[in-house]
Amino acid sequence: MASELDTIVAPATPLGRGALAIVRIDGPRSADILEKLSAVSPDARLATLAQLSLDGEPLDECIAIRYAAPHSFTGNDLVELTLHGSPLLVERVIAAIVECGARLAEPGEFTERAVLNGKLDLVQAESIADLINSRTALQARLSLGNLQGVLSRRAAAVRESLLHVISRLEAALDFSEEGYEFITRDDARREIEHAIADVEALAETYRRGRATTSGLTAVILGRPNAGKSTLLNRLVGSDRAIVTPIPGTTRDIVRETIEIGGLPVTIADTAGLRTSGDVVEEIGVARAREAAASADIILYLVDASAGLTVEDELASYPDAIVIYTKTDLALAPQGALGISVKAENGIDELLNRLDAIVRDEFAAAAGSLVNERQRQAVLGGKEALATALVALDAGLDEPVILVDLYRASTSLGLLTGAITQEHVFAEIFSKFCIGK
Repeated sequence: MASELDTIVAPATPLGRGALAIVRIDGPRSADILEKLSAVSPDARLATLAQLSLDGEPLDECIAIRYAAPHSFTGNDLVELTLHGSPLLVERVIAAIVECGARLAEPGEFTERAVLNGKLDLVQAESIADLINSRTALQARLSLGNLQGVLSRRAAAVRESLLHVISRLEAALDFSEEGYEFITRDDARREIEHAIADVEALAETYRRGRATTSGLTAVILGRPNAGKSTLLNRLVGSDRAIVTPIPGTTRDIVRETIEIGGLPVTIADTAGLRTSGDVVEEIGVARAREAAASADIILYLVDASAGLTVEDELASYPDAIVIYTKTDLALAPQGALGISVKAENGIDELLNRLDAIVRDEFAAAAGSLVNERQRQAVLGGKEALATALVALDAGLDEPVILVDLYRASTSLGLLTGAITQEHVFAEIFSKFCIGK
């Protein structure tokens, strides 16, 4: 990223035609640029009508709001212009601002400045990107909770408990000749064990957090003509997959995404599982099995009128949800889930069961880890704490134990950015959109 002393500009709303568009100017020259373009210098946080022009050429009539440092999103002097939503107008205004001394912002540069100025920590910054990309209310709730600091506070609490132990072990070193003991080994052990339990609980949130932010995959399996394509079409509400009475119609995977249990679930219709002499169909069957191997949910369909046969591969998928189809022709076995898309029977029960599975097994609460960077920071802290505990139990001296406690504290600090690494910043903010 370039210097924070630069004044930067970018649109803060998506490109395209609309009623309004917002352009942000951030940096020490932002107020001067506004005054040069409009001859107005509004009080901070006061919405002001401004006529924008450059060299006598009118640009737009807009609402300008000036934020004085440090009371802005970035912590710098910042100006927001609410323009009319013509892409041409936005382009012309940005070009004029650049001509007045600003430069185009790089991806994520506004949010990076907010982090550097202590307005946000890294978890909160990542949560902004997740919130923008949310597709369901549950995803938005998780991102908003982490933006408000729920995850950061959990990590900070563990780190503070470690600093409590570290400070007392350091004090014991400083006064070792006087024989003072600021914390007993038993107390230190209890504190470290408690920290390990907290870190493990935090690490366990990753599976749900990742599933909530990324969404789930569900694969429909079964023999040919078990009703897989028919079920997909019913779930997505359109004729997405071809349905015919001819076995082997589906050769490749057909995917559609719907919301189930508050999360986006990508459902895959696959080729019927059977041995076939058709090379193309065999490839489709192989892809079906590969998709099932990485799926979060497997729906295994059985034609109720035919029942289970030796060709079924149900034993290979013990966690699959077994669904008997075409129950308008034959009843499902006692206690089994049966549906008939044709007669519209059992669909609500299936959807309710899927909804419950998604919410009970995959949905995450605020305070969950949501990406691999966060997970690695927590796992690094867990490993260092475990090593410190081994050193403590072995009766090793305080300096040896402190090395691992400092490692644990540093790793947890990297989670929120309390301790920063330049390449971590570069990796995170390069994935943001330009205006954030």
